[in-house]
Amino acid sequence: METNYAQQMLDALSSGQLDDAKKFFAQSLRKDSDDLIYSLAEELYALGFLNQSCRAYKKLLEKYPDEDELRTALADIAIEDGEIDEAQDYLAQIKPDSPSYLQALLVKADVYQSEGLTESAEHSLLQAERISPDEDVIQFALAEFYYANQSYPKAIPRYRALLKKGKREISRVDIVARIGMAYAQVGNYEHAVGYLEQIKPEQMTLDTRFQLAVLYQENKRTREAIDLFNGVLEVDPKYTSIYPILGQAYEQEQQLEDAYRVYQEGLAQDETNTVLYRLAGLAAEKLGDDAKAKAYYQNALALDDTDVTSIIILSALLLKQREFEADIQLLEKHIQEDVIDPEFYWHLARAYYQEGKEDQATKYWEMALPFFQENTSFLRDIIDWYHEEGERQGEIDMMVRYLNIEPEDADMQMRLENAKY
Repeated sequence: METNYAQQMLDALSSGQLDDAKKFFAQSLRKDSDDLIYSLAEELYALGFLNQSCRAYKKLLEKYPDEDELRTALADIAIEDGEIDEAQDYLAQIKPDSPSYLQALLVKADVYQSEGLTESAEHSLLQAERISPDEDVIQFALAEFYYANQSYPKAIPRYRALLKKGKREISRVDIVARIGMAYAQVGNYEHAVGYLEQIKPEQMTLDTRFQLAVLYQENKRTREAIDLFNGVLEVDPKYTSIYPILGQAYEQEQQLEDAYRVYQEGLAQDETNTVLYRLAGLAAEKLGDDAKAKAYYQNALALDDTDVTSIIILSALLLKQREFEADIQLLEKHIQEDVIDPEFYWHLARAYYQEGKEDQATKYWEMALPFFQENTSFLRDIIDWYHEEGERQGEIDMMVRYLNIEPEDADMQMRLENAKY
């Protein structure tokens, strides 16, 4: 009976006996049949032992120099190792009349893709399709290429063609899930949900569950979205991209305490998430805990002091709390550091106004006006400013502008009439 050193090596690897595995590998290359060595090379590649797999394939290539299948395998290993030039050298030796030429084109596409040469990668795949238009592997490779490069309208028909041929899964990729995800990316949420709901819950990956939950939320199926999001977190509480979306779903259902809890749980998993700090602060503010809200906003800015949204909501809180000097210091500091948003001007105008610093207030009202001419809240503020300053014409002009936007506001109509006479 022939000794199978290849299997003995695999058994040794399985039991963690690396020294024995090394010994059996050397014996396999010397004494095993070529078929066993080839099978061993495949197994080692699948297990991630690329160096040993490469040695086995090279030994076979020395004996069978016309076997281009070995060259494509070696090119694959070279790509995995980042040896792109070596991979290209192997592929260049495979001629168009070779039985392995189609596979070489697929591997060549991988090389181009790894180098960021997407047009060349697509050219190789389309060339393979012209040679063998009905080959499932080629159609799948093209679909995956387009999907990876966000060309979803090109990916969808190829995935659907495979599905019509009964190919539900290829290379551990669920074709139905891919189609659903692709439809979601192009905004066809109805089709996306229809495909994703075909997948049995126990067969869904966490990413698929997440995407379906997002789609439920987009389609106003908020309770179903919440249940799916919570299901993902039960499996993986570190799936941190869920927490902001789940919290907002609870807010849509008027469950503010649950939303606040979710934001806090998210921060327990990821203390560097500025969005969660901001959302937790807003929830705390709605629940009446301004002190906690302020702390959350400050935590967000401690992580990223250029986060304009956090600056604005902290500034708004300071204005609400009548901490006008603190607000001025916050905003002026960021303006000096070239972190600027037009809303800073509006807030500074209000803060300086409350501090009785008319010149600075005037400066910022004038700076803010071009940005907020259609904003009724801003117009109300600047109307009050002009009124307090006795600027009758400015007050009238702003009221006219306001009423062009809100012509049914009876109180403002009366105020305008009174200002005219």
